[in-house]
Formats: sequence, structure tokens, C-alpha cells
Amino acid sequence: MRTQDSEGVTAGEGGTLAAYTYVGSARTFRVNADQSTTPIVNVTAISNLYGVQFTWTVLAQTWDADGPAGVIPLKTEEVNAVCGHDHVQDFRTETDQGPSQVLYNYGVITVGPDEGLQTDEVRVRMDHLNDPSTFAAIDAKWSQLAAAGA
Repeated sequence: MRTQDSEGVTAGEGGTLAAYTYVGSARTFRVNADQSTTPIVNVTAISNLYGVQFTWTVLAQTWDADGPAGVIPLKTEEVNAVCGHDHVQDFRTETDQGPSQVLYNYGVITVGPDEGLQTDEVRVRMDHLNDPSTFAAIDAKWSQLAAAGA
């Protein structure tokens, strides 16, 4: 995926470009499969390197203990690793129900050649974004597209 032009991105400490822009957060509850609830925070940030906005969920107790500066850089690194992987052309997040009917944020990764004519998508829960299986799924999707002539 092409990186974003750094024009207009604000500098962080020491004059270096900040890795992310914190967009906002919303405290809420997740209804679990057993109908109990878990306090969570939905966080939205932008990767300044790739110019993609993403949303994911953290436990409220983690957010309260670590705050934005303790949580956002790690997820930004994970998003950047996916965006920088071979044949990744785009990245966005969507909220959808998992098999247990619990709402989750999913990374939707567009895979294809650089000209972007033949693409397909890989969907991965944001809390599993950095798993080796994510990168294996991207590679497998690319293999399918390449075998079809992409």
C-alpha cells in the first residue's frame, strides 16, 4: 500500500511526524453471548503513515490504566504492518457480529496488484490483526488472485 504524503501531518515530540492521529473514543458496554456485559471503549485513530482510519475496542479497565498514549501506538503499529504487507491496497474497519452474535470491529483488507484492477478482501477481527494467520490469509488471497491472472 502506498504511504501517505506527510504534508499536513503534525509533528510530534522532537519534530518527528506522529505515527497516529487520535480521532476519539466512546465508552460503552459489550453484550456478551451469555447476556452479561463488559465495559469497553471504542477507539478511533488514523495511521499518519498510510492515511487510513481504524476503530477497535479495548477493555475499559485497560483504557483507564494505559490511556490513549498506552493503547493507540500499539494498534497503529499493527495496522501499519498490515498496510505495509505485500499486495495490500487498502484498509478500513467495519463493525459486525461474530459467530456468537457479539459485535466486533473487523479490519477489512483489500488485496490485489498495484494497479488495483483485480482485488478481493480479507476480514480479520481487530483484536487478531497482528496474528500470523492474518498475514497468511493475505498471502493466500494474493495467491488466489495471481492464479486467476491478477
